[in-house]
This record gives sequence, structure tokens and C-alpha cells, in this order.
Amino acid sequence: MISTLILRLLTRWADRLADTDTPPAAPPPPLHESNAPAVPTPSPRDPEPEWVYPRVSRAAMGCLFEIYLAGHNRDALVGAANDALDEIERLDRQLSHYKPDSDIARLNAHASNQWVRLEPRLYLLLRRCADLSAQTGGALDITAAPLIRAWGFHEGKFRVPSPQEIQELLPRVGSHRIVFDDEEQLVWFSTPGMEVQLGAVGKGYALDEAAERLRFYGVRAALLHGGQSSIYALGAPPQAEGWEFVLKDPRDRATPIETVLLRDQALSTSGNYEQFFEHEGKRYCHIVDPRSGWPVQGMLSVWVIAPTAMEADALSTAFFVLGREGTEEFCRLHPNLGVIMVEEEAEGVRVSRFGRIPSKCTNAPSSNDLPQAPDG
Repeated sequence: MISTLILRLLTRWADRLADTDTPPAAPPPPLHESNAPAVPTPSPRDPEPEWVYPRVSRAAMGCLFEIYLAGHNRDALVGAANDALDEIERLDRQLSHYKPDSDIARLNAHASNQWVRLEPRLYLLLRRCADLSAQTGGALDITAAPLIRAWGFHEGKFRVPSPQEIQELLPRVGSHRIVFDDEEQLVWFSTPGMEVQLGAVGKGYALDEAAERLRFYGVRAALLHGGQSSIYALGAPPQAEGWEFVLKDPRDRATPIETVLLRDQALSTSGNYEQFFEHEGKRYCHIVDPRSGWPVQGMLSVWVIAPTAMEADALSTAFFVLGREGTEEFCRLHPNLGVIMVEEEAEGVRVSRFGRIPSKCTNAPSSNDLPQAPDG
């Protein structure tokens, strides 16, 4: 869905450039009257370099990563993008809990029994996740794997665990149970049976690192996405203020809800339509509240706009769990965020907006005045 939209946008920008690349009209001839001043003939203007829009993609982290670029040197752009994708592959090998030789697998295997030293950037990533967990009251938690597994979302063998089973698993969940040694970059699990999984932040973090690689090579305009749920917009395409996206109603995925304009920002979404199952007429989505052990009910979709893709990725999950009031309070304390939230209600749906949403519309209504999304 996102890739189709991006191709459509690039085509539109290319057409716009073609319209503006018409060479200027020839200057009028100089005056020839004997009493007229001499007028120099203008030298021909160097032609503007042609814009190219390569796209490079690679599978990693269980999804397809794509980089759309805009610039003048195709080979240089493609080379930079391939280096960025190499970095994503490296992070996949480091962060995956499925790969037995990854740093995360090593951490999960030993941290309940001893201190485990981590590579400094990975250590800082876990530290940041723990901080976000504390700031969101535990709504984001990278240790929720036992609960997610109990519901069958890891293997696709869906089931409804008993309340007793959930209560027995909850003591193994909680980022506050991870102990950090900042001086030595050491990590220890204070509770046996804990494990870390970075599915809620891994793709976003990889996009941030890939964007840094592109900046290193001087790329000024690119759009990166991982699995079409996390996006980072680097710079802006030619003749535009930013990368434009139309957010759609999660019920029909066709009705527009909001148009956002991103420049050096990230966008991430979480929804109950990604993975779910139904049991006895009730729908259970894959986003489990780590505080209660039960899947979130009533929330349809959350979009988060943030300075980094890691933040957007993590907070889209956290806000899905927190709900409207908790999200509004968080955004009041963090004004650099923008959030659009769609909830189910008895009379239909409710669309709420919080924080700063970079929209082309300068007089957007507040969340209290926003009309409900139309029926699909």
C-alpha cells in the first residue's frame, strides 16, 4: 500500500519537474541605435541536471525494506542505499530473537544467571526502551514475549489462555526488572525466565541507522520504510516541502482521514487489523497490554509522527495500549510528537488528534472538533 503510494507521488513530482524544466525564452536582440548603450548578449544557462528516482529494496527483519531516493547521480544514490541496507541486515543479525547467534539471543540465554555485556549502541537502545516503558507506565514493554506467546501470536497458533495462566506469566514481564550497569554496558535480568524482544522498536531503529548512512553519503532526499508500517522521510523531494501521505480509515483502508507532510520525521502505525483472531464472537488483536496480559480492545489504529523512527515505532504500540487519555497526557509533555488515533465506540468511531501534526492544512480543527471518520 505504501509502496504504491510512493510510486504515485514520485511520478507526480517527476511530471511537475518536467513542466518546470522548459528552457526560458530567448532574450530580445540588443538595441542597434547609435545612441543606445551596448547590451551584452547573455551567455546560455547551463542545463539543470536531470533528476533520477532510483528504488532499492531488500528483505530483512521478516519484511521488505525499501528506499526511494531523489537526486542527480543514480550510481551514487544506489550505492548509498545499498550500504544503508547492509546496515539494516547487520542489525537484523544483532537484534533478532530468532537467530541463535544474535546478541539478543545471547542476552536472553544468559542474563537471568549472569551479567551480559552488550555492544554500546545496543545497550543504549535497551536503555532507551526501558526509559520509554517507564514514561508510558509500562504500556510499552520489550519483555512482553511470554504473554504474546501464550496467546499464540508468535507461531500463529491462536488460543485464549486462562486467567490463571496469565497471572503466572505476569511476574516475568516488566522492563523495570532489567538491571543496567551504565559504566560497563552490562545487563542482568532480576527475574528468571525473562526475555527481550525488540519487535516493537527494531524496524524503526534500523530505519534511523539507515538514514544516518544516507546522510553520511550526502543523500538529501529519500524515503525509507520497513514492512510498510514504519517510515522515515529524509529531507524533501524536488519542488516539494516534504513527503506527503494520506492516512486512511482502518476499516475500509480507502477513506482519507488525514494528509500529513513529513520532512526529517518518522511515521509509524499500529492497528488491530494486522494480526488477530476471533473466539466466541470476540476479536483479539496481537497487541497485548503488558500490564494486564490481555489484548487491547476498542482501539482500531494509531499513527505516530516523531523525530525518529524508533520513537514512532515504539510509541505507536504504547499509545495503542494507553488509549486516548494516556496518549493526550503524554503528548502534552512531549510537544514534538503528533498522534492520530481511531477508536471504536457504540455510535461508530472516534478520531482524535494530539500534538503537532505536520499537515498542509493550516487551520486543522482540534481533536474535540474533528468529525468522525465516515463509515466504510
